[in-house]
Amino acid sequence: MICMIDHFLNGVLPIFSIGAVGFFLGKRQVFNFEAAMVLNKFVMLIGVPSLIFLLLSKAPISEFNGRMLSGYFFTEVVLYLTGFLIAKFFFKREIKEAVLIGLCIALTNHVLFVLPIAETLFGDKYAKPIISIITMDGVILFAGTIILLDFLKTQGLTAAQTFKKIILNPPLIAVLVGLVFGLSKSKIPTGIEVFLNAVAVSASPVLLFALGIILSRPYKGTKLTLPIIMAFIKLVIHPIFLGFIFAIFFALQTEFRNPAIMTAAAPCGLMSFMLALNYKVQVDVIARAILFSSIGSTISISLAATL
Repeated sequence: MICMIDHFLNGVLPIFSIGAVGFFLGKRQVFNFEAAMVLNKFVMLIGVPSLIFLLLSKAPISEFNGRMLSGYFFTEVVLYLTGFLIAKFFFKREIKEAVLIGLCIALTNHVLFVLPIAETLFGDKYAKPIISIITMDGVILFAGTIILLDFLKTQGLTAAQTFKKIILNPPLIAVLVGLVFGLSKSKIPTGIEVFLNAVAVSASPVLLFALGIILSRPYKGTKLTLPIIMAFIKLVIHPIFLGFIFAIFFALQTEFRNPAIMTAAAPCGLMSFMLALNYKVQVDVIARAILFSSIGSTISISLAATL
């Protein structure tokens, strides 16, 4: 119990508090929705691409555990489809919002939440499996969703225009260039690396702060059923499902299993919120799901960290 409280106070609460500050200042009307949009645009076009490039260019891809990633990715696909189907057919949400609801459930807030917590509590060795999950998600889940959203957004354009729109997307460019640097083990020039580090470190607090501002607005929906379901699937179903998959189909060492389960127990993916704002998709449900799962994750991550 003491260990759990320590993890909560020293790892989880400081990260969660950034969004709380944004919420407080949003309620006081120091920052409004337009300010949140400006902050999100900075994160989308500059902060996240810098962060993605640095992570992928330095990712120790040869050290990744394929069995852990296969099991984790399988659970993500199941959750993604489950979230999409629930949102689209049970709650009648628009298709782009349903896609992002699926992503919100499947894509853990690992880059901006669980990774800094893991590094703070356990150090770099514990964080390596989480970095491998981040790499996989960035290359497949996140990039794939951006391509799908761009395709949906550009319906009516020619194939060449659609391809141009997709290939010039800054996060996708960062994924491609980061992979090239990572696989070739090329060295980033010192000056460029200093710049990217300075920008990338801002992505997490700025996006969390913007989320807090959005959450300070009155909720337009009549019910909280969907965001509560999303948070429950993410915090309860995902880590249990992953643990079951690992136990039945994979024999993993604790150094790979425990960080993966801790990642699964983290909040709904904040990147879905960023993409919703950027693609002008309704954000109220997604923002509430992130809020509820962020609050709940103070318990789920703290529990997972004690494994």
